[in-house]
Amino acid sequence: MSLELVVARFHCLAKIFVGEKIVSTRNLLPDHVTVSFARSGGPGGQNVNKVNTKVDMRFNVKNAYWLSERIRERIMQMEKNRINKDGEIVISSTKTRTQKGNIDDALAKLQAIIDVASYVPPPPSEEQKKKIAKLAAIGEQKRLKSKKALSDKKAFRRSRDSWD
Repeated sequence: MSLELVVARFHCLAKIFVGEKIVSTRNLLPDHVTVSFARSGGPGGQNVNKVNTKVDMRFNVKNAYWLSERIRERIMQMEKNRINKDGEIVISSTKTRTQKGNIDDALAKLQAIIDVASYVPPPPSEEQKKKIAKLAAIGEQKRLKSKKALSDKKAFRRSRDSWD
């Protein structure tokens, strides 16, 4: 199977979420990733020795112009251990015994990375804002109370000389 045929089957979408709502989607095009194959390890009998089923997919985050700058930065920060010096995320898959299955698995992994990076939490509701403000006020009161207790304790230590 030629690489062009394999890459032509990509069906991955980049989804941009705000809360639970999808704001926009973009197709992942074949020129956005590089796919290479190798022999996979593990169980599988003679199939393992004969067929290149392991998929190494490389996605260049720095050149992903179709993703917003914020999403690219989040991917770079979240996946910093998987990004090489060229700015590529390397995704490997040996989950199935077929190239197609492993390509689909690698695409699903890439899709999950993009989805997590593009998630924008919804703004808090008025009720949540009130609760946050209330908790902040309680925290401030506790902080001031502990400062006052520490101050009183230190003042008590200093005033011992006047007991004579």
